[in-house]
Amino acid sequence: MGKMKVTPIDEVNWGLYAWMMPDETLVMDEEGGYLSIPSLKGDIRQIKKLKDAAKHYGLEEGHPVFFAGHRPVDDEELEIQRQRLELGLVPDVQDTPAMLEYYKEMKDMKIG
Repeated sequence: MGKMKVTPIDEVNWGLYAWMMPDETLVMDEEGGYLSIPSLKGDIRQIKKLKDAAKHYGLEEGHPVFFAGHRPVDDEELEIQRQRLELGLVPDVQDTPAMLEYYKEMKDMKIG
């Protein structure tokens, strides 16, 4: 039997591009923030902005990589997401596919 190949399918076309180095690490600043930009998948204007930022910071190697459904959050929002997770809720209310699944489950259980 041959090897199976798994191909991930993005549930949404929005997310963010982050700068990945050749060793597959993402570029971060000293505060833990990633060199990234919110974008629609394939938006060449946003990709160019990220490339220009990488060049500005002296990064000659690496490339942009897309993370579907991801977005930057500040510390306050991260804490709210942690609280929602601990309560058994979908952590990010802007995670549309997860929220749709949550509403479907509530309807199926006749809760909502």
